[in-house]
Amino acid sequence: SPEGGIFRGAHKPTFNLDDFTPTSLGFAAITFKFPADTRFPTLPVRTDNGLVFPLEGESNCSAPEICLARKLGAEITIRYGVIVPTDGNQPIFTPFIKECLDNRGKYPKNTLDNLFWKELSNSTYGKTAQGLREKRVYDLRDKTTKVLPESRITNPFFASFITSFVRAVLGEVINALPPSVCVFSATTDGFLTNATKDQIDAACQGELLTIYNDARKRLTGKSGALEAKHHVRKPLGWRTRGQATLKEGVVGKDDENVVLAKGGIFTPSAYDTTREQNRYITNLFFGRTPESVITSAIKTGVRDMVEYDADLVEKDLIKRLNMEYDWKRCPLAVGASADYDHLVFSTKPWKTVDEFQRIRLLWEEYTKATPTCLKSVDDFKMFANYVMVKTALCVELSKYLKKTNPDIKRLRQTICSAWCHSNAGLIYHYDDVSNAEFATTLELSGVPCSRANFENGMKKSFEPHSVPPTEAVLAALQQIRGKFTNLDIDLILAKGKDGIDLLGALQGSCPFIKRVS
Repeated sequence: SPEGGIFRGAHKPTFNLDDFTPTSLGFAAITFKFPADTRFPTLPVRTDNGLVFPLEGESNCSAPEICLARKLGAEITIRYGVIVPTDGNQPIFTPFIKECLDNRGKYPKNTLDNLFWKELSNSTYGKTAQGLREKRVYDLRDKTTKVLPESRITNPFFASFITSFVRAVLGEVINALPPSVCVFSATTDGFLTNATKDQIDAACQGELLTIYNDARKRLTGKSGALEAKHHVRKPLGWRTRGQATLKEGVVGKDDENVVLAKGGIFTPSAYDTTREQNRYITNLFFGRTPESVITSAIKTGVRDMVEYDADLVEKDLIKRLNMEYDWKRCPLAVGASADYDHLVFSTKPWKTVDEFQRIRLLWEEYTKATPTCLKSVDDFKMFANYVMVKTALCVELSKYLKKTNPDIKRLRQTICSAWCHSNAGLIYHYDDVSNAEFATTLELSGVPCSRANFENGMKKSFEPHSVPPTEAVLAALQQIRGKFTNLDIDLILAKGKDGIDLLGALQGSCPFIKRVS
């Protein structure tokens, strides 16, 4: 609150965007709008399904992200902002982190001592955020479940800045890559791309990464902000944190030639190498069905061991396999992999977070009614058609849609009503064109029609703009207008501006889809 709380006496309220530099301890509630051609918007919007990065909306963010967004051309309005005074000559964590890194470097990688110092340094950031969100944990001393308290160094300003700065550095780099370069995925502090070394080097000249590199040099004595961790020839992705390898690389050690992020999927103990686990995961992906389940091994909880003297054992938990796309970005171009006979698509950012939330709800609704996996272009087309039908119509008009072929059945109802009541450019002259002849025209256009449909058309008044503009509807209307040239198609089709058009991705094009198809 501007009047008090943790800000009292320690901040400077501001509405001036110039106050938010890459290194200022600044925080703001903002509204924003990126240019329409921005590939990777960098301002986060929190949802129940995690962070989303839309082209426009409202965000609670920190100075590095605001600074980068302005460089990318975003229009930003500060609803309320603060700058916390800092002294750059008194670094708080530098001595401790430097000592941790120095000690870690004394031991071989992945040894106990090396991992100890790594954990100690990495946990420092987590301690700055401890207790900022309610989390309940089991207390061994009192044998009760309690809310995890703040640590001695909990500080929302530092926690927010660290998160923001790392995210902004990553956003600066991937937005500086050429449009022809594919960014396959980006999570926290790394990304998968087919960019060349020269293209990466050219993208690493930004202000934020330069500051990051300077800080790393002070801590480690080494320069170079990015490190190539893996080299693969063909990755597989199914959600934000689900990554595997279809074709391994050939330039590094075994683990360096395989990318594997399991996305919460447990791999049986029989698969003890990264390569074997990767093969297991990819087989799960291509062989999945709506009925697929996996077994996860869970260990006895601390509470059970303490209160009931239970042994530490593993238990099997059966759960449904979910390797479907999480819809964090909007499909841009759709194709089918020539090598794997599987759906593949590239993406673009959602315009608003509302679009993302609507898609998530529609996907849950769609898969609940018709359990499915997106494995083919036809699978995608069916869901895209469902989305268009559901979002193109106003709430009132979408209430009475049929469960099967709702777009074509709505078209039949509307076109029969227009014919019977001489609307939308159709003039009812029975002597010239009989109902049977009109029905034949509809049938030949892909719209099944019976005598009962005409009778219903006579009973119902014509409702303009009541048919969703799906691919099947548009094709049928063009066929019908070939016979009835005065048909006013615009009066038939819904005019809702809130429709989400995933069908357009079927005609979309990008270098990535051309390569894999």
